[in-house]
Amino acid sequence: MTEPAHDRFLPLFLPVQADLRAFIGAAVRDVVTREDIFQEVAMILWKKFELYDPARPFGAWARGIAIRKILEDRRLQGRLPESCTAETLEALSHGFDADEAEASWKDREKALNHCLEQLPERSSRLIRERYHQNHSIERIAEEEGLSLDAIYQTLSRLRRQLRECVQRRLGLSFE
Repeated sequence: MTEPAHDRFLPLFLPVQADLRAFIGAAVRDVVTREDIFQEVAMILWKKFELYDPARPFGAWARGIAIRKILEDRRLQGRLPESCTAETLEALSHGFDADEAEASWKDREKALNHCLEQLPERSSRLIRERYHQNHSIERIAEEEGLSLDAIYQTLSRLRRQLRECVQRRLGLSFE
């Protein structure tokens, strides 16, 4: 793995590490086997990181690999599928997906609120009037004594500024 890929891997892996252990633990009762599978999954994630699609949540990708390792372990050890069939593992993974998505939105909301607090009063007022109070562009332009175009441009600039601030707060880079 190249150095830049290494720098991208750890910030994605470390936050999902505990959830990945919990996911494997929900499917594998034996403590030693559970840890072995976790270590194998971590190595696969590391080795195949170049195949990761950043448009997808990292946790979902990691759980997909864990599912395959759990099923492979059961097949190789000749173990019965216990109560966790492939379908059960998929359903469990979807539950983790929902939790991960909710946490992601909470982080974004927190970052956005911080960024909104950093805006100058006039900018903050324009955002509140347009998006919180649902005022029309025409009404805002009239109240501000500006043209419609000026309000559209100002709001566009403010949205871009907020998006960049949120991305910085979350450590994201969308190019």
